[in-house]
Amino acid sequence: MSDGRKLLCWTFFGFAVCGLLIPLITDASGTQTYINLASFALIYTVGVGLLTAITFWVYRLMAKAHSSWQALALIPSKAMVVFMIGFGLFWFDFSSPRPHAMFGEYSYSYALPTLRKDGWSVGEATSEGIDTKVIKTIVERFVSDPKFKWQHSFVLIKNNKILVEEYFYEHTVDTLHDLRSANKSITSILVGIALQQGLISSVNDPISMYLPEYEELFAGAPDKAAITIEHMLTMQSGLDANDWDRNSPGNENRVYQSDGDWIHKLFALQMINEPGTTFSYSSIGEIALRQAIMNASGMPLDEFAKKYLFEPLSIQNYQWTHRLPNRSDVPYRVQLTSRNFAKLGQLYLNQGTWQGDQIVSSDWVKASTTKHATTTEKQLGFPGYGYLWWKHDFWVEDELFEGFQAQGNGGQFLFVFPKLNSIIVFTSRNFGNSRQINPLQITRDEIVPMLAAARG
Repeated sequence: MSDGRKLLCWTFFGFAVCGLLIPLITDASGTQTYINLASFALIYTVGVGLLTAITFWVYRLMAKAHSSWQALALIPSKAMVVFMIGFGLFWFDFSSPRPHAMFGEYSYSYALPTLRKDGWSVGEATSEGIDTKVIKTIVERFVSDPKFKWQHSFVLIKNNKILVEEYFYEHTVDTLHDLRSANKSITSILVGIALQQGLISSVNDPISMYLPEYEELFAGAPDKAAITIEHMLTMQSGLDANDWDRNSPGNENRVYQSDGDWIHKLFALQMINEPGTTFSYSSIGEIALRQAIMNASGMPLDEFAKKYLFEPLSIQNYQWTHRLPNRSDVPYRVQLTSRNFAKLGQLYLNQGTWQGDQIVSSDWVKASTTKHATTTEKQLGFPGYGYLWWKHDFWVEDELFEGFQAQGNGGQFLFVFPKLNSIIVFTSRNFGNSRQINPLQITRDEIVPMLAAARG
């Protein structure tokens, strides 16, 4: 075979390897698939070109003869194929949801959750009317179906008892999970506690009352001075801060990448709507509430949360991972285990009580889980929004089962269904891809119908 044909074969092989990298190491779909393919092909082509040029100059310096440029390009082409294969192996996810025979189907068998000294009771699923065939289908899908991969945990609680508790990818009952924006619902609980403690007098108070360090931003700006705590809780501040708009100056990614005081940057933004009229999802706005709680209480927020929320709920295994760059006393992201995440749902299901103690008022539970705004999230069907709690509607035939949810990027969900006396927790690492809404679809299409049927 001539050098030209050999080079053609290796070039074809190289592009084929680039194509295989798309499903193997990326989660791309649609247009992004072609962008990734073009990127990998460009890396391969540029690499071959550079290595061929280097080979040419080495031959020239050593005064070595070569038959043709195709012969010179053969070794670089082979080298880049090896490089691309190595690149794929480096990024390939070798982890497995659960161990099972390589060429056999995973088969799930229901097991009673483990009883631990953490405040939870456990129960047998069938004794509560749960159809374990539905659970089997869900768990096996998490293990075997690539469209549902990277699920970390699935916990189902009914009548104050853990009935189903499943973990994947070597996660366990003690594993801490990155809850992302599900932390916002924790902020809602902390605001309610601050109200109960008399540290905040009303959600109708201007937020400026609790952020005196930014007095100059509110002075002479009656529209900003009109922003209340409730406006911040319902994502209706009117400020030009929208995490779902890349061009918004208050987009969280823009602010996170900037230096200085994030809360100052937030309230320095222009007002583009009247407060209380337009939903605009703002993570920095939620963090501002955390700083307000800290100011009102005079305690670092992590200490406030520990004293009034985590310790009363016997939550000991947790970790704060993010704090304001200029205020170490204002943490804004905490990691919890799935069981402890579920305790927040049980607290609300019990109207603010845990083991007989009133942690947050029942009035706050009702107010914070009432719909106050309609979101602009088309992918989720424009659900409602309470005080940093989401409101989705779940229908089984003609019957509505209202729920409220804490949810975060990547597939972190805490569903609470008062009518069904049930809680569902999902955690996963599907950050920024379409799989992150799998738990919502499974809950709507399979779990809520199963729980509704269990009532009979």
